[in-house]
Amino acid sequence: MATSSFNKDFTLNSKKAVESFAKIISTPTDHVKIDRNIISPEKERRGEQKLKQILSR
Repeated sequence: MATSSFNKDFTLNSKKAVESFAKIISTPTDHVKIDRNIISPEKERRGEQKLKQILSR
């Protein structure tokens, strides 16, 4: 994924937008557990091989 996709600028240009943003930031989030059983060992190995190929370039 390109790092430019994480470099977004946004402007809160109204009081309502600021309040909404403050509410989102101040609200605690529940942790999401990832079910690792949905990935087969073969798919995990293929993913690791692809990652190694990409990093070795």
